[in-house]
Amino acid sequence: MLTSRRSRLTQVNPYLKMALCVLLIGLTLWLRQSEAMLILVGGLLLLLPMPIRWGWLLYGTVSLGMFTLTSAWLLGDWPKALFSTLRLLSLLLPAPVLVLTTPPADLIRALQRLRLPSFLTLSLMLIWRFLPLMQQELQRLWEANQLRGIDLRRQPGQWFSGLIVPLVFQMVAYADEVTVGLQTRGYSPTAPRSSSKPLRWRWLDTGFGLGAIAWLSLISYWEWGR
Repeated sequence: MLTSRRSRLTQVNPYLKMALCVLLIGLTLWLRQSEAMLILVGGLLLLLPMPIRWGWLLYGTVSLGMFTLTSAWLLGDWPKALFSTLRLLSLLLPAPVLVLTTPPADLIRALQRLRLPSFLTLSLMLIWRFLPLMQQELQRLWEANQLRGIDLRRQPGQWFSGLIVPLVFQMVAYADEVTVGLQTRGYSPTAPRSSSKPLRWRWLDTGFGLGAIAWLSLISYWEWGR
């Protein structure tokens, strides 16, 4: 069931998800009622791709708990602290919903349809591709330091020489490989592009859009309509 839900979100039109994320972030800044904010955050949590790693879930829960406790201590008001936590979640969650449920190829097609400059589209595509590579490289460097008897969690002074410097050199090496690959394949930013799978509006997009409208209407009702 979780896998099918994720696959359905992956098939939704990228433009629709972009527009929804922008609307949600803008709506977050206007909301003042806790009930409306709770409906917004609850909907975002339902849209998150599953399953979520237990480590990330635990880390997020602890971080939010610390944020709530600090806010309550500074503000002296638990309801305001909880509302601040909900607002933080509503600002942080829309982007992962877009990123984790949109294949890179669909995102690039969407950006190309927007008539963005070719260099900007290529830069965004490469940044997108480098993010998982950076995560893998960080994990590899962390394990390499552990094999050498260096625990970076207890020795933050070793982060620069044992983590940051090797990561920078590795990313530069990856950038050189990408440059050589583009040149050997005759890439030209001014050449016309074609797509074997053009983006089209489907019934799934209509259903997702209607559901989003109902969700936003419910939030608006609890905020302004009662």
